[in-house]
Amino acid sequence: MASNAKMNIIRKLATALGLAVIIAAQTTPTWAIDYRLGISDRVKIKVQEWPDINGEYTLNADGAVSLPLIGNINAIGLRPNELGVKISELLKKRSRSGDQILTAVEIAQYRPFSIMGDVQKSGQYPYRPGLTVLEAISIAGGYYRPETGSLRIDRDVAIASGEINTLKIKLDRMLVHEARLSAALAGREDFSLPPELLKRRDDPETVNMMKSEQAALVLENDMKKNEQASFEAVKSLYNDEIGTLDGQVQALAEEKESIGTQLSQLRSMAAKGLALSPTLFALERSFAQVVNQQMGAATAIVRAKENITVSEQRMTQFQQERSRLNSKDLQQTRDTIAETRAKIETAFQLLDEAQTNAPADARGLPDRERSGFTILRKDGETIRHIAADEATLLAPDDVVKIPTIRSRLIVSRSSSRADAPER
Repeated sequence: MASNAKMNIIRKLATALGLAVIIAAQTTPTWAIDYRLGISDRVKIKVQEWPDINGEYTLNADGAVSLPLIGNINAIGLRPNELGVKISELLKKRSRSGDQILTAVEIAQYRPFSIMGDVQKSGQYPYRPGLTVLEAISIAGGYYRPETGSLRIDRDVAIASGEINTLKIKLDRMLVHEARLSAALAGREDFSLPPELLKRRDDPETVNMMKSEQAALVLENDMKKNEQASFEAVKSLYNDEIGTLDGQVQALAEEKESIGTQLSQLRSMAAKGLALSPTLFALERSFAQVVNQQMGAATAIVRAKENITVSEQRMTQFQQERSRLNSKDLQQTRDTIAETRAKIETAFQLLDEAQTNAPADARGLPDRERSGFTILRKDGETIRHIAADEATLLAPDDVVKIPTIRSRLIVSRSSSRADAPER
């Protein structure tokens, strides 16, 4: 019996010594001394001669640990050694013993920290003492890198950029075309470069556009001049014909008057028996022929005047049809301009989105370009925003924000083509 009692004393001393060593080791580092427990911390508890309590426990949402024989203990805000003292006091009261109860509490798993932003795998990760921002980035898989199949974003940026350039070229052509049609409708023989293209008046592509549209305007004006000249020539011919016919009508009128006088005289003589009937008949026939010729000339004059009127109507119709076609073309061109501007704006929005979501093309970025880290740290009821770098130490519950670096494939709204409309 004496030997058993002696062995029990030795075991108690060994256990106490072990707990003392654990407690001493636990209280040595400064981070352990200052560390205060919080929700989701997992602690390892070992109590001298209370094996039912020994084990690992997690602080619940209320900040308490639930222990056998004791129940819930509010541990939030306590240091690990303070929680050990509290457990010892509660057990001492429960056992109603005067013996000192030694309790060792150590952190089995710290509550997690969070990392978000330009890393491979955002999320929550277990904290460990002495953790830096750079180590946290490493735990999250490092800075974000596009996988082989995720280069689609860069491809989308390139496609959007090409589409914008294509649309801007189309917009330039439509603007020059609009200026030419406006000049044609106004009857001008020349037109000016649209204001949107003035900055690039010497650009070879702009010069070629102007030459092409100017040639089209010259051709249209030449066609109008040729049509007008043809009409004037036809009109002149008909007027000459009318003049000739007027002369014939006048001559026939004089001849008619002369024959009429002769007929009057012959009829008077025939009534007296002094004139021969055949002579009278021949003269009457000549008079009728002159009248017919006079009526034919008058009809030809009317026909010539009608032809002039028809030519004028055709000329007017040609001009009206040309104006109608130009007006229709101008309206369609303006609709196309508005549609193209809208497409450019949409393409810019898609490009902005692609560039915002694009992976940081920082494969070779120097460290000095990797900055602007922010730590969100709870301070009581408030949250502090702390500027950090890769060497900054973290604490449990910290949220690390890694800024996203936009893709470097940036297309300016004021690139080599006409500017897109303002937003």
